[in-house]
Amino acid sequence: MSTPAALAAWQVGFEFGAFEVIAYRRVFAVFVVSAVVFIATFIAPDSGFATTAWSRLILSLPLIYVAADIVLLTESKLLSNLLSAAILLTSPYVVWVAARLMGFEFFAFTRRAQVAAIVLVVTIGVVGWYVGHNNHHFLTCRDFVRMGDFRPENCAD
Repeated sequence: MSTPAALAAWQVGFEFGAFEVIAYRRVFAVFVVSAVVFIATFIAPDSGFATTAWSRLILSLPLIYVAADIVLLTESKLLSNLLSAAILLTSPYVVWVAARLMGFEFFAFTRRAQVAAIVLVVTIGVVGWYVGHNNHHFLTCRDFVRMGDFRPENCAD
């Protein structure tokens, strides 16, 4: 579980570091996972995971974000930033609930191994942000253009 989580953390960290925004692809990925887990809490309430009102509110934040965007409420920079921050801060909880519902082996690990895996994933995310933020030391503007990405403001020519 650490490898896919670390890969996702790297991608999100790099994009946020390089472009100061999380790409719509990542927002939609969080949206889909949150929507499925949110719906699963109603379909399988006997699972005991995330069936409280607070849990469901946290799981619904990406749904609220996309709904707000659809009705153009995110024209408010403050609202957009608050919802984005809420999604980032609650994403670990969403992943935890999804992993519990899917029965990942992560929960069979010792507590020490679980903490080590979490620290590893967070570290990879932070390193991804650092590399993205300092992309001019690792990549050129041409690298971004060749892949069809926008050029970050600080890329090296």
